[in-house]
Amino acid sequence: MTGTVTQEELQAGRDYESLFVPALFSQWTGHLLQKSGVTAGSSVLDVACGSGVLARAALQKSGTSGRVVGVDPAPGMIAAAREVEPHIEWILGSAEDLPFADGSFDCVISQFGIMFFQDRLKALQEMFRVARAGGHLAIAIWHSIDQNPAYKDIVALLDQYVSSKAGDAVKIPFCLGHPEDVEGWLAQVGYENIAVETRTEQASFPNTRTMVEVELRGWLPLFDIHLTDEKIADILMKSDATLSKYASPTGEAVFPTSAYIITARKPD
Repeated sequence: MTGTVTQEELQAGRDYESLFVPALFSQWTGHLLQKSGVTAGSSVLDVACGSGVLARAALQKSGTSGRVVGVDPAPGMIAAAREVEPHIEWILGSAEDLPFADGSFDCVISQFGIMFFQDRLKALQEMFRVARAGGHLAIAIWHSIDQNPAYKDIVALLDQYVSSKAGDAVKIPFCLGHPEDVEGWLAQVGYENIAVETRTEQASFPNTRTMVEVELRGWLPLFDIHLTDEKIADILMKSDATLSKYASPTGEAVFPTSAYIITARKPD
């Protein structure tokens, strides 16, 4: 996969890194890497790496004697990741067609990416293929939206004041909330020693309106849902009552998130 990055795409990657990574994602890297098998000298592939927070954490564990590669289909994410950490190999590519030889990596990891793969089974087959015999897999996946009540509240807000299509768009990251399907796919492609563990973490946005605004301005347009500034301002005002329970005494929006870590091993 080739392509150039536009300034708009790069800025989107930078915004993701500056807002979503500290708010939602950086706190999960330790949970995942603890189960990933990454040690000093490991070769590691981060699939759907985004702006690279998990790959950077893996680099700290694998050290200068290891190799860390991040792959993502979004040019802006890859460009932003390269700006933050140039010592990682950042590659534009899809999970369904990984540009690596068989058995290239000791550890294959992915944090909150599988929900967005176009062909999940094919992507897992590719992740299996590029792992060495005896190699480790570790992936993080959000639990269902019922187990992530802050986002359930945002969905209800959008259902009421925008449309059911808008609410459905926010539900997508939580579409694999029950791990049984993923466990079945992993077994189907050949993994063994499959295990699931539930973890919870605290998310933190600058304020409750930011929680909603990033969905209105950043997420909904991906589904061709475009709102006027006046409409956005009205929804944000209405969100105050619904989301006030997540406001901390200092004004930040702090709320629990729930996900599961699935680990597996490629047979020797």
